[in-house]
Amino acid sequence: MKNRLLSGVLLTVMASSPALAQYATNQIGQANTRGKLAAASDFSSVRSNPASAAWMVPAETTFDYNIFGPIGAGYEVGEIDSLLDELDELIDILEQDNLSAQDALDAKERFDPFLVNAAIDGRIKTFGYASIPVFPMFMRVNGHHTIYADLHVGGSLRATVIDDEIDIVGFNETFAINTDAAVYVKSMGLVSFGLGYASQIWEYQDASIFAGAKANINRFSLAKNIISLAGLEDGEDIGDAIEDDYENNANSSVNIGLDIGVEWVGPRYQLGLTITDINEPDYDYGSLISDCGGLSGISLDNCIVTQNAISAGRLNGEETYTANAQATLSGGYRMGIEYGILLGGSFDINEKNDPIGDPYQWWHLSATTFFNNFWVPELRLGYSQNMAGSELGYYSFGLTFFERASLDISWSDEKVEIDDSEAPRSAMLSFSIQSKF
Repeated sequence: MKNRLLSGVLLTVMASSPALAQYATNQIGQANTRGKLAAASDFSSVRSNPASAAWMVPAETTFDYNIFGPIGAGYEVGEIDSLLDELDELIDILEQDNLSAQDALDAKERFDPFLVNAAIDGRIKTFGYASIPVFPMFMRVNGHHTIYADLHVGGSLRATVIDDEIDIVGFNETFAINTDAAVYVKSMGLVSFGLGYASQIWEYQDASIFAGAKANINRFSLAKNIISLAGLEDGEDIGDAIEDDYENNANSSVNIGLDIGVEWVGPRYQLGLTITDINEPDYDYGSLISDCGGLSGISLDNCIVTQNAISAGRLNGEETYTANAQATLSGGYRMGIEYGILLGGSFDINEKNDPIGDPYQWWHLSATTFFNNFWVPELRLGYSQNMAGSELGYYSFGLTFFERASLDISWSDEKVEIDDSEAPRSAMLSFSIQSKF
């Protein structure tokens, strides 16, 4: 039984998409450290501002492309220590039907407050992403106009707790406990193909203004699952049950998100404004409303608990994800033209929800040092904070080595106890091989 629930959650992560991603946060590749600041040494940073494609590729270049990645993954957990251990113990007791009256009362006194706290602070979130090799790719037209294409896949998953009181059920002289408490899993899979255009629109002395736009064709697979804790007493394989319910509840929808951007770039500085999803496209989740007919075993238990939660107004049976528009300011100043230090930052002007309902609004500060060195030509340090949702802050470190390979790592400034040892509440890792430096 130990960590059976965790295995089921991880199976749902793998089922949710061909790869993993944290959609729309732009913390992709070197952005883990540098934030939403476009950089000529990082082709994937064109996702931060579509206008950057016009200056990212040299004017004498007619065609250029990425090599590999970035690929990456991360996690975030809530403030309750050893949440999975406590849930596993509760599931063990729910399976028993020969408790004494005192054991049943002890279980109720212990787990009633735990479930309330778990519903407030308990969460496990995993996310990741993968750019398809050679994307993004760029084509320069007439020296001033750049057309580019981007293709990446991804997904994310969040598991939280829906609490309910523990009920004591008597069987002659023995007792059992029961509850409608459940684990609530929301997941998304994404395949995104983007076409963008950027051009220089104004030039004065050594400075230029660039503008760009990008259309992203997004295919989302969105699903919600309820895993009844009491239903696990049937002894069925939780991983198979979650996978079956995911296939029944997932819904795929396609829409187009439009991004626009403008950048003012000089020899030592750059200032940018980006607006993502300016048309605010909608994507539908699979429906959870059902009469539970034809179901059996844990799937039936999950369905009954789900319908009870919907009836009580604790769960939305029909849901649409609206990718609301978000504006971001970015800026950087470089001390030294060819080598030296780039100081940069970015700031989300407004809050935005990701596809599984978590709000984010980031600010970033970073410093990048450039060296005339094949082994480590670039070193990055940064700090960022989500001003919405979890409000976690992150330290970041990244380096480019052998001119093309990049590794970036971020970890939160708060810790949590997992399996009797401390770990950051959140961490992210990314790797890529760039086509140029």
